[in-house]
Amino acid sequence: MICYVVTETRAKYDEMDCHAIKHDLERLSGDLCLVMHYAQVKRAFINEVRPWALCHSGGATPHNEYDVLEREDYRWLICESGIPQIGFCGGHQLIAEMFGGEVAPMRPLARDEADLAPQYHQGAFKEWGVWPVRIVEDHALFAGLESPLRVWEMHRSEIKRLPDEFRVLASSGDCRVQAMAHRELPLFGTQFHPEKRQEGYSDGHALVANFFAIAREVAGR
Repeated sequence: MICYVVTETRAKYDEMDCHAIKHDLERLSGDLCLVMHYAQVKRAFINEVRPWALCHSGGATPHNEYDVLEREDYRWLICESGIPQIGFCGGHQLIAEMFGGEVAPMRPLARDEADLAPQYHQGAFKEWGVWPVRIVEDHALFAGLESPLRVWEMHRSEIKRLPDEFRVLASSGDCRVQAMAHRELPLFGTQFHPEKRQEGYSDGHALVANFFAIAREVAGR
């Protein structure tokens, strides 16, 4: 079994439709996917079901506006459980924050720049839509992929300070930490959304499949 953990407020979680992502994660992993909210994560339950891989969702609510960083069982899951994990967008930022990293908006829009998503934090620079991302370090996460990746972005914030435990795997011109890996643990993050279906752009799903291949090897499956 694998797990997809939603890292959003409970109200927004109740509004989300995770069926497509669940289906795709099951197809890419070859196993059943349990969808759960971060507040449902309990150490005893995780030790009982023992998922061999976990994916952490994105979210539009800043992590300091709800209790996701304060949940000790969730912190244990990310920092101590040893289960292979990857965070997408907000989940990527959350993993960094759990290790002491800093997250903040990228920058304001320049006067001559168009707002690519005026409905979301108008006036802030955002990477939004299909975006080129440059691989800066060879890694199994990118097996079979060429640089630059073409992946779906939906964010205005980024990791400003990466914890020493992590290294940068991919970047873009306006966002240095587009992908990261822990130096010792099987922990990964992508600022972009590789889990999203994008017709004509397969790099994201290929990366997720590579993550599951890494996780299978770590888990001995």
